[in-house]
Amino acid sequence: MEISCGTAWWTECCAETARHITATDINPEVLEIAAAKEWKHIVPDFKIADSMDLPDFGRGFDAGFAGFWWSHVPLRRLPDFLTEFHARLLPGSRVAFIDNRYVEGSSTPISRHDANGDTWQIRQLADGSHHEILKNFPTEAELRGVLAPLANELEIHSSDYFWIAVYRTPFA
Repeated sequence: MEISCGTAWWTECCAETARHITATDINPEVLEIAAAKEWKHIVPDFKIADSMDLPDFGRGFDAGFAGFWWSHVPLRRLPDFLTEFHARLLPGSRVAFIDNRYVEGSSTPISRHDANGDTWQIRQLADGSHHEILKNFPTEAELRGVLAPLANELEIHSSDYFWIAVYRTPFA
């Protein structure tokens, strides 16, 4: 199961080896773009779903993935989000999250920090409008602090611009 798949860039990568993918996003427009792609290996099952309030899909999944979603989850909601996400996965499922690291001079500057510790950026759209979006950049210690109680075999890898956390959900 992939959450917040957008136009399915990462879904295409996962589809090269997966037997089945349910890919979700809250925006029907991006799912239409994703579904219209030419799928070489498998055709994912695209579903409209809020990643913060996932429905029961009537089945468990043996893997979970989110690319560039973690940074948009409010810090206070991370534990509940992870509990909800893991509830859709089978015991011992492989999970991977990938997201950005903040890089001074390369990343969009942080516009503000709020009382909850979340950070925000101002983004400009193609139409010239400006929008403030939640964009957190966790440290490895912060990732471990949130994931360690919920994860087996946790590994966190970082490069200059990105981090990836891979682990297994607890076994039954």
